[in-house]
Amino acid sequence: MESQLYLSLTILAYITGVIVLLVGITLFVVLINLAKLTNNLNDTTDIVKAELLPTLKNVNKSVEIISGIIIKTDAGINKVKDFVKKSPLGIITKLTSATGELAKGFWDGLRVAFSIFSKKK
Repeated sequence: MESQLYLSLTILAYITGVIVLLVGITLFVVLINLAKLTNNLNDTTDIVKAELLPTLKNVNKSVEIISGIIIKTDAGINKVKDFVKKSPLGIITKLTSATGELAKGFWDGLRVAFSIFSKKK
């Protein structure tokens, strides 16, 4: 009986050793693959960085040019607005809006007066 127990424990020890050895080898292979992956990732980021730097410089220059165009256009529009305000056209526009407000006030007043007189009956 002891020999069977001794044999079973010996087989268990050998199998456990083999499993530990296989797990160690698998862990070693995983670490090697992880090291290769990090090297490839580092190379890829270097390539992407080298490719994107000129593109980003061009985009930055384009944004500066467009910003300058927008600023110049805004200044031109402000000049046109000031010219229209000072010209007879601007005066006519102000006069037309004032006349419209006066006419609206007149008709509102006439309506209120009519409603007051019509309620007192």
